[in-house]
Amino acid sequence: MVKNYFKSIRLLNLALLGFIFWGLMLNLYNSGLEFKIDHFLLFLSITATTASGYLINNYYDIKSDELNKKFIQGLNSKYFISSYIIHFLISYFFIFISNLSGGWLMVITIVHISLYLYSLKLQHFPLIGNAIVCSLCSVVILIPHSFSYEIYNFKNFNIINNLFVVYAIFCFLITFKREIIKDMEDIEGDRKIGSHTLPVFIGLRVTKFFTAIVILIEIIFLILCFTQTPSTLNCTLFFSTQLVVILLFCYQLYFSENQQNFKRISNLLKIQFLLAGIWLYIPL
Repeated sequence: MVKNYFKSIRLLNLALLGFIFWGLMLNLYNSGLEFKIDHFLLFLSITATTASGYLINNYYDIKSDELNKKFIQGLNSKYFISSYIIHFLISYFFIFISNLSGGWLMVITIVHISLYLYSLKLQHFPLIGNAIVCSLCSVVILIPHSFSYEIYNFKNFNIINNLFVVYAIFCFLITFKREIIKDMEDIEGDRKIGSHTLPVFIGLRVTKFFTAIVILIEIIFLILCFTQTPSTLNCTLFFSTQLVVILLFCYQLYFSENQQNFKRISNLLKIQFLLAGIWLYIPL
């Protein structure tokens, strides 16, 4: 049961989220920000909120998950909805016992509403659901920056001086790719339940072409960041590793045709996230 619970809340994804979140916070602490217990309570609230999103998604995706052979054996709709409610309440509990401003209650509420609407309906429309997930992931990346009280600058791509914004944009692009790949992976089940995800709507071939455009944008952004960031060995290694993963992704995407292939390149994008997160703990 514990193993199935961890599967239902995507424990690996939550661990990756925490790894990147605290890497960003570490950069703030190194800049002079003092650690407060409220930072940890906010993180727990974010984690519970994210977990609740996975659980409500499991609830509404039972039929498609069965068709795509992704259903978690031993769990049922009652388990998913009750677990969702528990995590929903826990996410607010951590905010209430903190000294954080009421604005965070509004943020958590908006995220909960977005995740619920995504699971209920929006995930079945081409690109709309994908864009919501990407935006929410980027918001999580930007949250630590709010503790610095600095203005967001979306014109400066120097990764050393504007770390949070650069990582948020990277997060959006990588997550966007992964969401499209997941839709390609689930195309058969989605088609049978009447879902209109991008691959169902325009086909795998055209979806691959669209993904290639996203990759091109990502490479251009990577080049902009590289040219605006002071040239150091660590920075060069950071950009080099990202580029290698992107090129490997392109190669595997070109030859991918079935569910197993798409699952493999989806996991490759998790590795790209992990590599990006590692550099948060290494001075650039």
